[in-house]
Amino acid sequence: MKLIWGITGTGYVLQESIDLMKELQIKHNINLTVILSKEGAAVVKWYKKWLALTEAVEKVKIEKTPNIPFYAGPLQIGKFDFFLVCPVSANSVAKIVNGIADTLITNCIAQAIKGGQTVYIFPSDQDTEPIVTTRPDGSPLVLKIRDIELENIKKLKEMEGIVVISDFSEIKDLILEKLNIKPDNIK
Repeated sequence: MKLIWGITGTGYVLQESIDLMKELQIKHNINLTVILSKEGAAVVKWYKKWLALTEAVEKVKIEKTPNIPFYAGPLQIGKFDFFLVCPVSANSVAKIVNGIADTLITNCIAQAIKGGQTVYIFPSDQDTEPIVTTRPDGSPLVLKIRDIELENIKKLKEMEGIVVISDFSEIKDLILEKLNIKPDNIK
C-alpha cells in the first residue's frame, strides 16, 4: 500500500503521528511518503521532531512551491492508495474550505478531490472545548478553539471528497481497513 501523509503547521499530535508512521511501516509494510508544507516543516523543527521524523520515514519532502515537489498530479490520478493529512492547522482548514490551493498540501488536497480521490483530514482545532496540547519544551498548553475555526470544520465536513477524522485514534483503523486488515481491537 502506498500512503502519502501530509503535515501542516501545527504541533498537535505530532509525536503520536510519527509513532503511528513507524508502526504502520514496520507492522504492515506500508510504503510511506511524508509531505510537509513550509510551515509544517518549520513546526516539526521547532518541536525538535525533525530527526525523529526523518529516522522514522525515508521519504520526507518539504514544500518549495505548491507544485514542487510534484505530488498533486500523482494524487489526482490515484497513484497513492491513501491520502492522509494529519495534523492540519486551522489556517490550512480555512484555505481548504475557501478553495485556496496555494501550498503544497492545500494544492494536493484540491487536485486529489478533482481527480475523484478521497482525502482523510485530521484537523487540530475541531473540539468545542479547549484542547490540551504540548509546547515545544513538552509542557502542556491549553488552547481555546475559536468559533470561526468550528465553522470551518463544519464546512470541511460538508465538502465532497473529504473525510474529517474526529479522533486521532481512528486513523490507524481507517488505514488498516483500506488494507483489508482487521484493526487490533477487533478479534
